[in-house]
Amino acid sequence: MVTADRLILELNHLGLHFLVGETSKESAHRLSPTTILASLAGQTDARLRMAIIALLLYRPDFAQAIPEALNQLKRLDRQTLELYYTAAVFLQQIYLEQLRRTIIQWQVLPDLFSQELDIPDSDNPQERLHLLSERHRKLSGLSINWMGTYQYAAKRLISRLEKEAAWAA
Repeated sequence: MVTADRLILELNHLGLHFLVGETSKESAHRLSPTTILASLAGQTDARLRMAIIALLLYRPDFAQAIPEALNQLKRLDRQTLELYYTAAVFLQQIYLEQLRRTIIQWQVLPDLFSQELDIPDSDNPQERLHLLSERHRKLSGLSINWMGTYQYAAKRLISRLEKEAAWAA
């Protein structure tokens, strides 16, 4: 099991300064995208699971590792990864302009799971995100504001990236 501090270190190494944690430990080898995604999905800490959204928005190329990461997970952790991945897909559409300005390795996240999660096709990603949050509530049995959680991850990432871009200028 990859520790929370190690995951935060890996995210920081990728340039995603989304979570606060141990940053002084150096590792001889970097974790693969598959390991990072599967480990985040398997965490009990909600802020680490939420980092899946930020990671996928920041590094959409990690979408290629989703199938292999899913194969490494138990059913509930797999479901978590599918839900957060789908949230990232819709959030990428909602915040398209802000993300394109700040993401270096830009590419569109393919919609892999909305059909499986019973989210109908629509040209309105905000509406689809809302439907996903309702589906997440039903599947998890938790009456959490999932919509707010998804939005928080995206807005925090965008704010951080915009600040970093301003500092670099």
